[in-house]
Amino acid sequence: MSEFLKFIDDLRHRFPVHVEITYNKTCDWCIYVYKRGCAEDYPGSDRNGNNAILCSEQDHDIEFCFAKAHVAVKEWMCEHEGGY
Repeated sequence: MSEFLKFIDDLRHRFPVHVEITYNKTCDWCIYVYKRGCAEDYPGSDRNGNNAILCSEQDHDIEFCFAKAHVAVKEWMCEHEGGY
C-alpha cells in the first residue's frame, strides 16, 4: 500500500492524476485513478465521460487491491506515455 502511495505521490508531480480510494462493506476496497478531462488525448484508454481512466480496481484484500492498482497504473503509463 505504501509503495503505491509513494509512486502516485511522485507521479503527480510530473503527470496530473486524481486518485479515489474508498471502502465499504458491499464493494470492499476500490481504487480509481484517472486524468480529468483528458479522454480525447488517450483514444485507446478506458474512459469515464471526459476522463481517461488509468485504473479502476476492487478487491476485499487491501494489499492485493493496492498491488493490482500499482501494476495497472504502471502498465497504463507504459502503454500511453512510454514509461513512468
